[in-house]
Amino acid sequence: MYSQARMLITVLVMLLPVLVGAESECKACCDLTNISITVESEECGSCISISTTSCAGLCQTQERAYRSPVAPYVQNTCNFREWRYETVELPGCPAGLDASFTYPVALSCECSQCDTDSTDCGALSAHHSGCHALPHY
Repeated sequence: MYSQARMLITVLVMLLPVLVGAESECKACCDLTNISITVESEECGSCISISTTSCAGLCQTQERAYRSPVAPYVQNTCNFREWRYETVELPGCPAGLDASFTYPVALSCECSQCDTDSTDCGALSAHHSGCHALPHY
């Protein structure tokens, strides 16, 4: 009985780094993240920053040692699973000009192959984009 308890404690101590590593690995998993989109309109003379949600993070992948010319290579990326669109009105627009700007809001994320027909599959920019020559509103 004593040796079984000692063995169980030994196994748990050995598994501790694996369990801690799994938790820290999940901190970078594909999930919702808050972002800001800068919208600049020369016609309206305005520049606004919109807060929304997007998807970011890592997806598990396995790099093949050999890439076959006939077998497709698929790598999953962090993509929107569900989303909705929201619209804001840009300030300072002259009458008769469409002042609306529509943008996606991510509701949930998933690791999947990126659909280049409907999605910009590039990485999100890490630097803050701001307004260049227009006053901030």
